[in-house]
Amino acid sequence: MSLDHIMVIAHKELREIVTNKALAFSGIFFAAWFSIMTGLGVGEEQVARVSQLNNSLFYMGALIGLFVGYIYSGQTYLREKQTGIVETLLCSPVSLRSIWIGKAIGVAIPSTILSLLAAAAITALANRGAAQAMLPSSTVLVHLLLVVPVFIITAVALMGFAQLMLGMRENMIVNMAAIMLLFAALAVTRMVVEEAEFVTWSAVGGLGGASLALLAITAALGRFLSRERIIRTIS
Repeated sequence: MSLDHIMVIAHKELREIVTNKALAFSGIFFAAWFSIMTGLGVGEEQVARVSQLNNSLFYMGALIGLFVGYIYSGQTYLREKQTGIVETLLCSPVSLRSIWIGKAIGVAIPSTILSLLAAAAITALANRGAAQAMLPSSTVLVHLLLVVPVFIITAVALMGFAQLMLGMRENMIVNMAAIMLLFAALAVTRMVVEEAEFVTWSAVGGLGGASLALLAITAALGRFLSRERIIRTIS
């Protein structure tokens, strides 16, 4: 597995996402819509607003990145299988793991950027008419800058593995199941945070640890990647 090959693949995927106007717009629209709805939903009372802002950023930062990654990974993995482009990649002198990881990075970068921009928009909208400026707490900033990117690339890599190894019908079922599982995990985390009324270091560490554990499991799955298996699943 070569770092140069990974970066080449990642750059290719990033360029295709950016130049595909319809695809890029779908991710931007989703991030913008939910950031606006979340920001406008923050209450009026100053103390409650601070708590709501931090809780919203903790939850929505990861959720927006997850769904944008889901949208973009469909183009990166499934569409290339449907059009046969992946066959050309498989015939290139690039390892299968480099292709898989490069594609995941290429999807995770714009997904993370949109997630952070959405967090900034939520913060700006929550500050409308505020007596004094509100900023995310240090725990939320660490969460957004460190935990969320790991969570996003883990989710994208996991979805990518399924999309490469499974047939089209199985892909739809597994991807939806993976999204529901990750969404459920975020929902449970949100409930824990809301019950505590503020985002704690333990909540950030818990989600971060879970993301790293899932990343390790996903990396271990890489040994099961098979060019023959992928070829058999191309429609």
